[in-house]
Amino acid sequence: MMSRWLVGMAALAMIGAILLLGRTATAPETAVADRSDEADPGYSARDAEIIETGDDGRPRYWLKALRIEQAPDDATVTLTRPALRYRGDNGSFWRAQSDTGTVLPGRDIIELDGDVRLAGTLPGGGAPAQVSTSHLAFDTRKEVASTSAQVIIDWSGHRLAARGLRADLAAETLRLESRVNGRFLPQ
Repeated sequence: MMSRWLVGMAALAMIGAILLLGRTATAPETAVADRSDEADPGYSARDAEIIETGDDGRPRYWLKALRIEQAPDDATVTLTRPALRYRGDNGSFWRAQSDTGTVLPGRDIIELDGDVRLAGTLPGGGAPAQVSTSHLAFDTRKEVASTSAQVIIDWSGHRLAARGLRADLAAETLRLESRVNGRFLPQ
């Protein structure tokens, strides 16, 4: 009778040891970090190029920059030496470049600042037009380039100066806002 009691106790001890070893052999619980309160770390890229395509899959515009950085606190994207190329559905082609640029979060507008140069073909053909200004906003959805700053346009040997410009690249229209000054001499 005593041997049965010892065998029973030994069996219970083995079951307890197996349970205890099984519990300690499992992977320890890992703490999951809650990062919902942390700021977005942002990103940074050198010699980066972004290409946006239209509904037909063809590239609409290319944005290349020496450096692209997203601010971690508000997701604003800053561009160093950006170069923008745009191809319209009608085959028109425009290029813009500047010292710096900005893309605000949730907006489809690329802001170009500092020695901005815009070049492309105006309706009626001829030589490409060259636009110089200090600031230019390019709305990628509406395909409109605009500024309220002073602009100088060189086109087919003529020069115009004005304050403010709105270029609808899709409709191929260019409108000078105010203080337009220039001369068109016969050639």
